Amino acid sequence: MNVTLRQLQAFVSVADLGRFNLAAAHLGLTQSAVSIMIKDLETELKQRLFDRHTRMVSPTLAGREFLPQARKILADLEIAVGNIHELNTLGRGRVTVASAIVLAATLVPPVIARFISRYPDIVVQIRDMPEEEIRPALTRNEVDLGIGTLSGDDAEIDATLLGRDRLTLVCRADHRLAGQTEARWSDLKGETLIGLAKENPLRDMVDHALLKAGAELRTKYEVRFSTTAISMIAEGLGVSILPENSQQLTASVNVKSILLTLPTISRDISLLQNRQFMLSPAAARMKEFFIQARQTAIADRGPLAHAQR
Repeated sequence: MNVTLRQLQAFVSVADLGRFNLAAAHLGLTQSAVSIMIKDLETELKQRLFDRHTRMVSPTLAGREFLPQARKILADLEIAVGNIHELNTLGRGRVTVASAIVLAATLVPPVIARFISRYPDIVVQIRDMPEEEIRPALTRNEVDLGIGTLSGDDAEIDATLLGRDRLTLVCRADHRLAGQTEARWSDLKGETLIGLAKENPLRDMVDHALLKAGAELRTKYEVRFSTTAISMIAEGLGVSILPENSQQLTASVNVKSILLTLPTISRDISLLQNRQFMLSPAAARMKEFFIQARQTAIADRGPLAHAQR
């Protein structure tokens, strides 16, 4: 059925105002244009919608039957357009952010807090997950943005650098190296290592650095989460090599973080998104907030102060 929006608007205006010339003035059209639209609508519906009198017109039985439906169609369309306008103006919406576990507990919350303060009607969902699960969630379009580390170039995922996080030795407070502010990779020889799962992007970085330094570490345990490794370290089960950001989670446990040098190794913390999908207005604004947080951190030497040009 070829019924147009303008025909419905013309029909409702004529029914409300009772005259073609008044409806035409209301719509900003000529009287002949309104008459043609009503005639075309009647032809399409195969029903006469108005009884024409000398000066006034009134809806026929079919016109009276059709009028509430026409009003509803126009009202529903107005609501739909208004909803889209609210999305564009960030009056409402939803953003889902996937984040690596440690970053979800350290870097992400302050950014979300500032975002919600500015846009209280937008729903924000945080999905904290292992690093290796972020990319699949993005490719399946289950989340809008990801915060984590990308292994090499990726044709499907776009990465915006937020900062760099140096790798540190995390050990118990009574460990032989606990009194030092820095330690060399070669100093770790013979230690029992609590390693991250092999699927984690950080695992390759750590294994390569240990191999290059000639440090023979026995990986006795493998865990998926840094928080698990920290708890195991506190129990004296070994040491672990974790991003510097992890030290924000060690304050309440008997654990210390020591910068590893010779070489100092950093991992990129990036804002990730699927190249195939356009971000919603809310997600695009959230991306801007994370980038602003990076710029502020560089200026203030905050949590992302290691970000480089």
